[in-house]
Amino acid sequence: MNAAYLINYTVLSAFLTLFITEIGSSFVFLINQEYYQKVKNFITPLWGPIGTFAIFYAVNVEATYPAALSLVGTMYITLGMSAGLFFILRNAFIMYSEAHSDKKMDLLYRKIYIVMTIIMAFLVVTIFSSALSGIGVNIAKATIYPLVAMFNPFNILVFISVALIAISVSYIQFDVKEGGKLVPMISAILAYIIMIVASDVYLPYFLNSLITNAIFLIISVIIAAIGFIAYFLRKQFSKYIMGIWLFLSIDIFGIIQYPYIFGGIAKYTQFLNNSSMALYVSYVTAIGGILVAIYLAIFFYINYVKHA
Repeated sequence: MNAAYLINYTVLSAFLTLFITEIGSSFVFLINQEYYQKVKNFITPLWGPIGTFAIFYAVNVEATYPAALSLVGTMYITLGMSAGLFFILRNAFIMYSEAHSDKKMDLLYRKIYIVMTIIMAFLVVTIFSSALSGIGVNIAKATIYPLVAMFNPFNILVFISVALIAISVSYIQFDVKEGGKLVPMISAILAYIIMIVASDVYLPYFLNSLITNAIFLIISVIIAAIGFIAYFLRKQFSKYIMGIWLFLSIDIFGIIQYPYIFGGIAKYTQFLNNSSMALYVSYVTAIGGILVAIYLAIFFYINYVKHA
């Protein structure tokens, strides 16, 4: 496996881990607003670093896959700008919430923020799922049909799977009582099934690659099992295990579907930076990713873990 791809995808995994946990916290708030303070304490130190990771990944994509810039920039301009708009609105309303002393207005702004986050999440999932499946995409003409890309079975199933993963992690994160203690485990199992079945149906190479890399899927399942056992035993560290599970599972998916993109009609290696600067790009990516991760860990510990 290409090292530049793996490093780039690991940065993406870190971003998606944070992003999915934020989505999950939004679902928890919708399930019961009594968890508001827990959700607020969690999101407040998180929303800024998520934006930082997103920007870092976007810049890294430019350096890692320079040959894809014109293609991606042309095809995904509509979906990308739409996701960016809701990203800005999401940031604005969470800042309004933090700056407002009126509890009613704080709650209202949080509700709007959650709506903006879920819409943005759907658009972000659409971008990634269409890049994986090629549905709604015409590479030859560098065009995408946004409605086809958004409202097709594969994208809907992927979004449902992401939502279930978010619910699974967040139920443990916030110790949600609604529905019972089995909700996180059932959600995770359903997410596995939906993602694997959808990928098998719409990604022709996926099943063979999954069988070849079965050990990685087994590792993901084992970590999830450890997290659920710790959760059932009421161990506080269960939420951190689930965070590790989420990060590694996203990374594992990248390993399984490598090197194909757009439903198998193209490969990541076609777009990689093969210049003399490629090695330095990998160094900067690795060092930058580590620094951002350290910054996040310190910020998250000071603002959330110490107050949990």
